Amino acid sequence: MVKSYCRFIWSTFTRPAAMEDSLLSVESSKTGWKTHESLKGTWPQCIAFDSRNQNRAYCGTFRDGLCMTNDAGQTWNRIGKDQISSNEVMSVSVSRLAACVYVGTAPTALYKSDDGGESWYRMNAINNLGSSKSWSFPPRPWTSHVRWIESDENIPVKMITSCQNDYYGIRINIT
Repeated sequence: MVKSYCRFIWSTFTRPAAMEDSLLSVESSKTGWKTHESLKGTWPQCIAFDSRNQNRAYCGTFRDGLCMTNDAGQTWNRIGKDQISSNEVMSVSVSRLAACVYVGTAPTALYKSDDGGESWYRMNAINNLGSSKSWSFPPRPWTSHVRWIESDENIPVKMITSCQNDYYGIRINIT
């Protein structure tokens, strides 16, 4: 089953899709369709494209943390492994206004890079909410996770995130 987390495309004829345990790119060619499978065994959860660099994308995986490509998905490199404390990256977002990349993990934590993924720091505001200690997720009741992150297109320092916990998600505005 294809997960539909793709917001942009690499080209008019290329479509990436996060499959159950790999990332699949399908490209139109003169002889038919070509596919390229990457990140095998990593369980991709999310993908975000950098609107300022058409060949750059970030993919959050459930087992191998955050990966980045600079060649439209032909090769991927793990990034942030010394600064992002969890290998379970559940959401990723790239700001359209600045060189900011946001990552959400399980258990719930939020990270930000101001330099396109070279360095990362933890944003503590989400974990400072009074209710955060009681958040849980039914399939794994000992944890919750950041499921969606979106930058405000008008205010570069503002973002909206959604955490999946209990039976409902919560939406948090972080500035």
